[in-house]
Amino acid sequence: MGNRNTATVLALSTLALGGACSKNNASALPNDVRAIVFLQRMPRTDAGNVFEYTSYVAGGRLVKLEPPSADGKLTVLTSDPMFASADVMSYDLSFDALSVVFSARLANNDHYNIFSMNLDGTNLKQLTEGGNDYVYPVYLAGSKIFFTTNLNVENEPSSGTFSADAKQFEDEYERATTAQVGTMNVDGTGMLLGPRNVSHRVSPALLPNGRVLYTEWLHMGPANDGHLRMMNADMTAMREAFGGEDGGIGGTNSYLKGRYVQTITGRTDAAGNPLPDDVQLVAVATSRDRTLQAGKLFLIDLNGTEKESKFTDMTPLVPGDRVPSSVGRYYDAEIIGDPNNKQFLTSWADGPVESELLAQAKSQANFGIYLYDANSQTRYPIYDDPTYWDILARPVKARPEPQVTASPLAGGTSTTIGAINVYDSSILKILAGSVQKVRLIEGFSGEEGFPMFGTTEFDGQSLYSEIPLQQDNSFAASVPGNVPFHIQLIDKFAMSVANEPIWISGRAGENRVCGGCHEDRLKTPVLAPGQTQAELAGAVNLDVPRAARITPFVAGSTTSYDFSYGKIRGVPWDKAIQPILDAKCVSCHDGDASKAGNPSYTVTDMTRKTSQTFTFDLRGQPLTVNVGEKMTGAYTASYISVMGLGELLGEDVVTITGTYAQYGYVSAGSAKDSKIIQKLNPPQRFPAVDANVRAFGAGGVVRVHPTDTGHPEWELTADEYYRFILNIDMGGQFYFRENRDVAQNYNMPGSI
Repeated sequence: MGNRNTATVLALSTLALGGACSKNNASALPNDVRAIVFLQRMPRTDAGNVFEYTSYVAGGRLVKLEPPSADGKLTVLTSDPMFASADVMSYDLSFDALSVVFSARLANNDHYNIFSMNLDGTNLKQLTEGGNDYVYPVYLAGSKIFFTTNLNVENEPSSGTFSADAKQFEDEYERATTAQVGTMNVDGTGMLLGPRNVSHRVSPALLPNGRVLYTEWLHMGPANDGHLRMMNADMTAMREAFGGEDGGIGGTNSYLKGRYVQTITGRTDAAGNPLPDDVQLVAVATSRDRTLQAGKLFLIDLNGTEKESKFTDMTPLVPGDRVPSSVGRYYDAEIIGDPNNKQFLTSWADGPVESELLAQAKSQANFGIYLYDANSQTRYPIYDDPTYWDILARPVKARPEPQVTASPLAGGTSTTIGAINVYDSSILKILAGSVQKVRLIEGFSGEEGFPMFGTTEFDGQSLYSEIPLQQDNSFAASVPGNVPFHIQLIDKFAMSVANEPIWISGRAGENRVCGGCHEDRLKTPVLAPGQTQAELAGAVNLDVPRAARITPFVAGSTTSYDFSYGKIRGVPWDKAIQPILDAKCVSCHDGDASKAGNPSYTVTDMTRKTSQTFTFDLRGQPLTVNVGEKMTGAYTASYISVMGLGELLGEDVVTITGTYAQYGYVSAGSAKDSKIIQKLNPPQRFPAVDANVRAFGAGGVVRVHPTDTGHPEWELTADEYYRFILNIDMGGQFYFRENRDVAQNYNMPGSI
């Protein structure tokens, strides 16, 4: 159990038998596992979120154990004096099992770098250097190494999308610089960086088919999950693998450290039709934080598509959320022997394995190496040094080198995105004939200067454009390469009717034209003779420099933005929305609780011993919020009234009385589902504005606010309706790029 106080030892030891029976017998290892390599890292006491990659505690090392037993010979592979007081965070064995590549932070350096050497300790090389972190190295076919880094692809001239003013993404919620993907030759030359995601990409592993499996933080509004995804070895053709759609139902929030188990071939359906080969994985299934990156072990069948994927919980007594465990948690797993026997090298720790409870007890988790037999749910101890976390054990065993996987790159700076038929979707229900245009939106995050863009949990967004749907339901556009974007299909009222809930990214020169909008991956797209109309028309060019991806100023002005249709990019609340409210709403909705239409609610925060009453108020004065985990003065009364407190409350314990909705009068990301838009009832926008055709009118009764109050002069113009709709469809945020003038003073009350 390690060095713990007596009370904690007794409490945790009593709980140790619930996850699986432990037997002191290492002879259960297969005969071909004669040596193992693993990491010994000093115990951590941080929150342990699954995307953390720079946690440094001096004293980590890479070791080999031969034979793999408590009395085997332990060889420290990182015994060179340069690794004194270093930390090693990840590694990979070469295909012939004769060399190793690893990421380490030296005592005299602030960053993790990648090193390689032979397993006998010779030929030590440092492959990366500089002011960035390089982590999670993995050997690729063709004498290359895959890795993740917080170096920005757009700052690299070789990326094809060089932009000196671009900053690496900083996740809006963890406030961490995000990890993105890259490759280089095994000698450290020829570095290339891949397209970016708004949040992290971590824990890569090479599959026998040559593709790279990894965990991606999927973050868009309420979606805040770590799913498994795949890409080619050249960082193209990124796509979903497991965690979303039907396959992830009943699972956990995040899946980490996915590893290959086996490929099942020759499958058929009930009618005898051939099915795709099933790639089987093992992964840690857990919460996004507090679990020290440990959790359940899932056996995952990809089955050719995320929709058809499934999982088997091999550790049913281990919790998959972030509550303290009554038994313990697994840190990793690696298949050994016959895959059908379901035996895994694992790292396991008894006890709660939950950062807050361990901190309260002034204790630490102790991960040791075990053989886990999933069929009998039995653990066999192999090695445990209580000074260290003994983790990421791999058998020293050669494996086949796969084929190189790649996609053709056309050159240039753009990624081409498109669809043969936007109505073809396995996850979106789209009414036939409802789509008028395709809206393409750029994504970014806290690096733009705003730790939080609003209260609705969405990342920063900026409109590229809205392009007409072709008559055959196809579209194609060119967007800036290496930059994340997402797609909305919009109707004649300019409201999103389908919002693909993921960020997409492609390399410069990559073609990402699909059959539909997240179409069935097992279905062959039906192609009409000849080319699609989008192909014949050519991709609409939306690739402009970063400096131009902002709403332009009104002609002759250096302070006023032109938010008219066709020019608007971002919809900053104080600049684009508040003028509408000031002109047409505040005479009634002025924070006076005695007036009809100005409801109030009171929040009492038991965590911080504060209380505050909020009254519906569409005026634009700054409002200091004194309740909730994220107290702030960064928003206005009107924004809080419409959008609600949202994520500001955080995890504080609060009671609320009165007329309250956490997310106000909107459904962020969907204007058509938002109460405020339904009340305003916008007119048709496409193909031409028509005030006689309204978006809402149940039973033939069409009501338009504020006309229904006797003030038709206060009705919004077509562009004003559109601003409201676009703001909400893009997440209902307060801050956009157009707010750069206040970005540096974000946390100062009254800085709006």
